Amino acid sequence: MDAPSFRFVPPCLMVLAVVPIAEAAGVRSANFQVSANSPEVARQVALHAEKCRREVALLWLGEELPPWSRPCPITVKITEGEAGGLTSFSFDKGRVSDQEMSVEGRLDRILASALPHEVTHTIFAAYFGGPMPRWADEGASLLSEDDREIRRHDRFVTDLFERRGELALGQLFRVEKYPRDLMGFYGQGYSVSRFLVETGGRQRFLRFVKDGMRSGWDQAARQHYGLADCRELDRAWRSWHRVVVATRSGDGPLVVRADSE
Repeated sequence: MDAPSFRFVPPCLMVLAVVPIAEAAGVRSANFQVSANSPEVARQVALHAEKCRREVALLWLGEELPPWSRPCPITVKITEGEAGGLTSFSFDKGRVSDQEMSVEGRLDRILASALPHEVTHTIFAAYFGGPMPRWADEGASLLSEDDREIRRHDRFVTDLFERRGELALGQLFRVEKYPRDLMGFYGQGYSVSRFLVETGGRQRFLRFVKDGMRSGWDQAARQHYGLADCRELDRAWRSWHRVVVATRSGDGPLVVRADSE
């Protein structure tokens, strides 16, 4: 999707409207309406959400998104635990008609992990104009999180292979509901997304997913990665994973060939 560009207002110049709401505080930025337990928390989340929105769109789409007609509501709950989040969407005629986000956990983990992940979901929703396959939506959104979360999901993938719980890619690509082994599913989606991104770049990944949904995954594998079908793609991913594991346990750097966009 070729989204029209717009001039981004740097966060330091962005006007934030602070509105007290009962025991919470609301902060409105250009594209987000944040509700938190204090104005400072709401301000930090709003500024970081705008920063993530710009940077993630540039990484994945090659350009910024235009301003949303309505700000995306974000509800923030500060706790002492690790961070998590949820974003829900409604679609109408190939466009996002409504979206809403919630994040919770320690503020540092929300800013480093949960918020970039959830904002990435909004970028994908804008690109596809409808639901994205779950493995790709969750797996690729994990790439926006910090190194701590990346290392954690590397361990999930290693555990998944050790217990032989991974799905063949032809099966993974067609999963419509979250399976019982949720962390294994997230880990495999992350690993496959990372493999495809490091092989051909982010924009090729998005085109692959879009064409896979529309024309079938075998054809998309041939068109975008030069592989005969999903089985060959599966073998390539497994070989890549073995190299990643071997390199992680050794001293040398991992070198991955990335084709041009």
